[in-house]
Amino acid sequence: MKTVASQSAKGTSEKILQAAKWLFAQYGYHGVSVKKITEEAGANSALVSYHFGGKAQLYRKVLEQQAEKLLRLAEILKEPGQTPLACILAFLDEVKNVFLKEPESIHVIYREFLTPTAVGNDIVRQQMLAFYDRLTEAFDRAKDSQYVKAETDSRRTAFVLISIFAFYLVTYSYEAISESKRLPGADDSEKLRSVYLDYLNTISTGREQLQ
Repeated sequence: MKTVASQSAKGTSEKILQAAKWLFAQYGYHGVSVKKITEEAGANSALVSYHFGGKAQLYRKVLEQQAEKLLRLAEILKEPGQTPLACILAFLDEVKNVFLKEPESIHVIYREFLTPTAVGNDIVRQQMLAFYDRLTEAFDRAKDSQYVKAETDSRRTAFVLISIFAFYLVTYSYEAISESKRLPGADDSEKLRSVYLDYLNTISTGREQLQ
């Protein structure tokens, strides 16, 4: 019975987390009430306090989960047996996949980054800076091994690539890019990939051809 009860409680907390992630991504921390979250999750309002300690702690949990997801992707940047530039492209491809399949995961982080709250800004600043630093370090390795032009500024390059994703998120609705003829490609994935692939090829020494 305890096992069943434990699984049920875990299922309920997960539903609350998923509902909160989607709502916070759409409306921001201040635009979402506990009632709205639990209605979306099909749960009792009291369970937010029971499982998470309140709305603020729930918001922090959502941010922590999504930021950790991005940081785990950064492990690709040191993939054994791959060139530094190939690792960077593989990393960007995985970020793209998360971005397109679970846009709310990225959106909730960017929303907090762009309109910070006292509740969650410390998490996003710390984790996003770590994310940025790891990409910068990857470009340093690519320069050292002569896959990227020596005059390339690693920090600025990492900033540009992160900005490509931010621009897509802020400028387009999730469907609009599919209908746009401004970028080449058959679908969202190809269109978004074409942008960062072209940019990587402009800073590449030509030692490795990226496709």
